[in-house]
Amino acid sequence: MRSARFKRIAAVSVAGIALVSGGVMAVAGTTVASGATSPPPCTTHDDAWPGYTQGIPAGIDPNTAAGVYMWHDAYGWHIRVTHHSDSLRTFSGQLITNGTFANVSAVKLEPGDTLATSANKHTISFLFTNYGHVDGLNFITHCSTSISFAFQSDGHTVPPDKIIIGRNKVHPAGDPFTITRVPPPTTTTTAATTTT
Repeated sequence: MRSARFKRIAAVSVAGIALVSGGVMAVAGTTVASGATSPPPCTTHDDAWPGYTQGIPAGIDPNTAAGVYMWHDAYGWHIRVTHHSDSLRTFSGQLITNGTFANVSAVKLEPGDTLATSANKHTISFLFTNYGHVDGLNFITHCSTSISFAFQSDGHTVPPDKIIIGRNKVHPAGDPFTITRVPPPTTTTTAATTTT
């Protein structure tokens, strides 16, 4: 039996689908189109993601930092949220992919926090009640060409400068935003012609 809280999170997830349905993302002034002609290859463990998403951002410390931190590494995707004081703040988010999410796990959750994955594994929704510590989640993707993200804090959209991606601390151009995998370059072979 689903709780009222889960139903509320599911409703937020549906709203997130509408919010992040755009097909273009700009990161650090670079626009990446999501309409790739050939999708990147599907892997058995975790999909490969762009270089700017790689590596943990330095300084995820509730005493000095506030915001949403996210990165990808050999173990998959990681999202952490925190803020300066020990007063209550909420962080929520909706993640949507055209592939599937797997191995979704919570990090340091407290009573009242929720984390849900849709039955088709295309959507993750969360609501964290944060008291100045670090909350988060981890996951991997299978056969995904993109992930759309939407984050809120205390019911308001998180400003892009409070969303930190990868070791180089890249900010998205907006919130919501989409991270798209770039397909590997295709190689063409030219048949040799012989003359007689």
